Amino acid sequence: MKRKIPISFFKHSNIVFNFGVTVVSNVLVGGLIGYYLDKWTFNNKVLLIIFLLLGIVSGMYNGMKLLLEEAKKADDEKNKKT
Repeated sequence: MKRKIPISFFKHSNIVFNFGVTVVSNVLVGGLIGYYLDKWTFNNKVLLIIFLLLGIVSGMYNGMKLLLEEAKKADDEKNKKT
């Protein structure tokens, strides 16, 4: 027999997917900026490391902000039902 997948599964999967894409894209952008700036200037990998760390920090910040917004929306929906 086929099992039906509840709609809430897709909603939660979307939240996790958005978090992952947000974090990875920030890290990639920071890494690419650092790589090309480092290639263009000093060529000793200092700017790559700095911008990669900035990408990681900004990715985690934006990802957590996204998760907190979704949690607030879910809490507001839960409070409206009761």
